[in-house]
Amino acid sequence: MKKHALVLICTILIGGISLAQNINPEIFKKNTEVLYEAAADGFNQIKLEQDGESSSGDLKFRSARKVSGATDVHILVDKETTHTYYAIFQGIDLEEAKKKVDEMVALMREVLAEKGLVHTNGTDINYEGYRKQTFQYDSDNIDLLGKYPSFALGIVRGSEPPIIEMTITEPLWK
Repeated sequence: MKKHALVLICTILIGGISLAQNINPEIFKKNTEVLYEAAADGFNQIKLEQDGESSSGDLKFRSARKVSGATDVHILVDKETTHTYYAIFQGIDLEEAKKKVDEMVALMREVLAEKGLVHTNGTDINYEGYRKQTFQYDSDNIDLLGKYPSFALGIVRGSEPPIIEMTITEPLWK
């Protein structure tokens, strides 16, 4: 009986560890660069076949580009035909997920600062603690701001185990 309990505990622990994918920093930075360029082009180079719809009715497409450490990636197209790339990352627990978000923000900052995007702390009811990390073009001019892709990152509120969601939205003014 003790042997079976030990095997069960080890299986659960190993299963939990495999849920959280490691991020390769150099590959993640390269992915960020490539996705910035893909977003600037409306994701046309990486959008594959349609793969259903989201719960809100947006069209869901497969993506040819994955992000280091992501367990799922896809592109949603809303009713205004705005394309948003989603990368989903699994965490083991909330503290580990917060550390992973901090790591990802630091890596993204290195790449996106060169593109003129600045990091800010945003709020969003869909994320843990109503917090999300955003990267957008540094301008108060909405016309200029809308010419650049934007990035957001947060831990989905109420997800267990924690899910980290990274979104990249194409420029609004195409």
